[in-house]
Amino acid sequence: MTESVRRFVVGRDRTVTRRILLVSAALCVAAFGTLAVPTIWAEYRSPAGAEAMQLATATGFVISVFASIYVVSKTGGVNPYVPTAAVFVVATSYGVTGLVSGPQLLFFVGPSILLGVLAALSAYANDGALASLSVVFFPVFGYMINAPYGIADGLSLLNGLRFALIFSILFTFSIGIAGFLIGASIRRVVDYADLFTIEELREPDELDPEKLPDELSAQPDSTTGSDE
Repeated sequence: MTESVRRFVVGRDRTVTRRILLVSAALCVAAFGTLAVPTIWAEYRSPAGAEAMQLATATGFVISVFASIYVVSKTGGVNPYVPTAAVFVVATSYGVTGLVSGPQLLFFVGPSILLGVLAALSAYANDGALASLSVVFFPVFGYMINAPYGIADGLSLLNGLRFALIFSILFTFSIGIAGFLIGASIRRVVDYADLFTIEELREPDELDPEKLPDELSAQPDSTTGSDE
């Protein structure tokens, strides 16, 4: 495997790749919690509280996505408030235009946009398509099985698994790949800009014509000494 292929698939730094994969694993746990916790609650506690537990675990998943954005942003040297503000602007535009309701914005559209931004941040931090797309596919699959106001909400478990799998594949091959390409492209632009700056610093300083009269006046006058 050549270096360029390894960088594209695995990433530049394996330590950062492992960190992003750990973030993806944590998101998967939070995502599948939206299915596991309400099911266990309804089975062993009270079926009436299953919906409340569904909303509570979905809120926890959204919070975990924000936390993941913060961690990956810090890893890539990006101000974490910049992508969060961008998501807030997009989400606000959805809410103002009335394309979706408030709950749909919070539990369906919002997490989808956040995971796309997370894929872009992962690609910017370390390249690596494997890690960048893993933070999209697996959490989306786990979350959409029983996400409140999602496409599989109210379906049976088997149909929910089917819809979640199809949606996660389509989402990964659209928003996920788009986020990865955007993040990787921005990183290339930044790297080339830094390289260009370094090459400029390596070049010898050119003579500044404004400093030339001062330098000449500071030199000793050899003609005056010879006349004396």
